[in-house]
Amino acid sequence: MKEENKVTQTVREALLKAAEKGEDVKTKVSEISREAVKDALEKTELTRDAVKETAQDVMKGIIDTAEIAKLEAPELVKEASKGILEGTKQAGSKAADLLGHAAEASLEVAKEAGSKAVEMAENVFKGLLDGTKDILKKKKEE
Repeated sequence: MKEENKVTQTVREALLKAAEKGEDVKTKVSEISREAVKDALEKTELTRDAVKETAQDVMKGIIDTAEIAKLEAPELVKEASKGILEGTKQAGSKAADLLGHAAEASLEVAKEAGSKAVEMAENVFKGLLDGTKDILKKKKEE
């Protein structure tokens, strides 16, 4: 069996800890995802592959944990999607340029959680990517 990725493991452990403490997992998942992405991207060269791989690892950790803890995967995927994109943006302007790749990679992994999860993730990404495009456009106009 392939050794579990460190990012995936960190996300899974943080989410399980939140569930064990009785915290609202839906609100924690966005925060956990954001921090995991930001931390991972700050420790690596920002490339398209690094962003995609990190997004996939985080989403995989969320989905695996949802199955283990019998949590509602579609809702968690939706919140994780927000966290992944937020963490990517916070990792720096070069990472923000690669947001589309983070979204694409997260959607690929979300497919494992079923069509409802994919639909929710797509809605999140569409809204966030539209918002990001507006921000980038405004920056270019300045």
